[in-house]
Amino acid sequence: MKGEIYLRQINGKIAIVVTLWGALAIIFHLYTSSIGSLEPRIQRATHLLFLLPLAFILFPSKSSDKKNSPRIMDYFLAIASLIPSLYLIINANELDSRIVHVTEVTTGQSILGIIIVILIVEACRRAVSLSFSIVVIFFIFYIFISPYFSGLFQSREVSLDRFAEMMYLETDQGVYGSLTGISTNILFVFIVFAAFMLNSGVGKYFMDLSIFIAGRFRGGPAKIAAISSGLYGSISGSSVADTYATGSFTIPLMRKIGYPPIKAGAIEAVSSAGGPLLPPVMGAAAFVMAEMTGTSYTIVIKAAILSAVLYYIGVIASIHFEAVKLDVGAVPTDMHVNLKTVLIGLPYFIPYITMIYFLFSGYSPGLSAVYAIIATFIIWIILRGNRITLHSINHAINFAIRGATIIACALAGAGVIVASLSQTGASLALGNIILSYSFDSLVILLILTMIIVLILGAGIPITPAYIITATVVAYAFSDFEIPTLSIHMFIFYFAILADVTPPVGVASFSAASIAETPPMKTAINTPQFAFAGFIVPFIFIIRPELLMYDEFSIMQIITSFLISLICVIVTASIISGYMFKKLYWLKRVVLGVLVLFTIIDLAYLSWISLLFLLLFIVSEYSVNNNSKEVNSKSI
Repeated sequence: MKGEIYLRQINGKIAIVVTLWGALAIIFHLYTSSIGSLEPRIQRATHLLFLLPLAFILFPSKSSDKKNSPRIMDYFLAIASLIPSLYLIINANELDSRIVHVTEVTTGQSILGIIIVILIVEACRRAVSLSFSIVVIFFIFYIFISPYFSGLFQSREVSLDRFAEMMYLETDQGVYGSLTGISTNILFVFIVFAAFMLNSGVGKYFMDLSIFIAGRFRGGPAKIAAISSGLYGSISGSSVADTYATGSFTIPLMRKIGYPPIKAGAIEAVSSAGGPLLPPVMGAAAFVMAEMTGTSYTIVIKAAILSAVLYYIGVIASIHFEAVKLDVGAVPTDMHVNLKTVLIGLPYFIPYITMIYFLFSGYSPGLSAVYAIIATFIIWIILRGNRITLHSINHAINFAIRGATIIACALAGAGVIVASLSQTGASLALGNIILSYSFDSLVILLILTMIIVLILGAGIPITPAYIITATVVAYAFSDFEIPTLSIHMFIFYFAILADVTPPVGVASFSAASIAETPPMKTAINTPQFAFAGFIVPFIFIIRPELLMYDEFSIMQIITSFLISLICVIVTASIISGYMFKKLYWLKRVVLGVLVLFTIIDLAYLSWISLLFLLLFIVSEYSVNNNSKEVNSKSI
């Protein structure tokens, strides 16, 4: 189990200090994102100087302390976490001139290196999850015990001085490595953007817009959950935050019109899980992906769009067929939203448009986010729906620093893991093992990769699960002619789907708490609504046109998208057992075979299969309509 994160309820003077500290952190990051980042070591050290102490103040060491003020030990850890970063800032010039493996590591540096690693482990336990901190500890110990192994997993002995140097003094790996660099240079300002957007009233507007679009149709509340969760999640980048934000409205509404509580929770979980797939913000892993693949964030956005759309079409199709099966109706008339409300709120999209414009105009992601934040403030002031107040600003600041602290700890912990994999050569060893068990089959290798990331995702958050899997399996794909970005997108996609995959699905468990249903039963029901989305990563590996690479024409991209669209919708129908009416097992098997042959791009075979699929759909529609006419005449 990923473990529940407990947020301390702080009040009084400490709350004021935390808010002011958070405001200073925001000002620093906005300044460096707009004017220009500092030297990497100083920038990253300052980033953790602001955020690491908050892990011990905002997140209690145990659940029973969440209603209590920080204890003496919390303050001690918070102060201790300042020292390693301050040392790096003060001695930056001297440290920049040292030579790795050559310049001697002093006793003080070694002590500080060990201290920062211990603090990161504890911060990860509090702010990320117990499971993730255990994974970090495992990889730390592996560095020291690997020399005693034999074969692929054996590596040379590492001294404590070398360990401290690797984890503390280097800028390409470890706590202050490139992953922390992504957190400070890009992610922080995007989290600030999300915080101010969500507090400006955009969340309510997304719900109104979703009701306007889908509320009048069969299974309306469930479709509202899909649309609103996607829009909300594209900003928050968190499936859990998304589930609580939108599920508190959609789950009771689904239950009200006839959805069983377990299915209502499952639908909300699946809808929220896909939010990090949607541009422009996506999750933290998207920014890491740009760094790991050596590409720009705009290319990652471009590659993610169609697969995200297909995921949500698959979810909505599953919801629709389930609504047909359960004979569920639309949203009550008194809850409908009129066109005027939708039009008044359209300015909420201006910050989105601002960000996308600057991103695709060649500006850095950080600076694009700064301009989007400015646009958000302007819209917040102009629109009357949710007035800007000192209280709302305070709430936005605290929302931002909580999210930024979690991400900073997760990436610092992931930096420790990646350093361990690099130092010991374990990534190559694991890659070789995976490759050998794939028997040179791309399909088997993809399935093994999917299983690995789903297992990892059951224990740790999306971003670390993606980073570890990508580090380990990247080598295994070197013999196949597949673009690096395609492999990373495949891993990223399943790292997200791990949040709704049994036996552990953090989004499913969160939705179950709102629906007041057994968590495991909700998690078991969730894949039914996500299954159509599970085939999308395999489709874009086979049909790379879906990732909109420059070498493909518009016509090729549109053709692949439409073929994939049909396959995803039919897959949703197969899983639910309904199309226009109930589908018996033989028809479902035939449809499954046709979908498989359509996805596999083998010259005429895919086109013939697609033709039979379309003929089947048309015939089912005709038979259903004829039966309705016969019934109406007999009545």
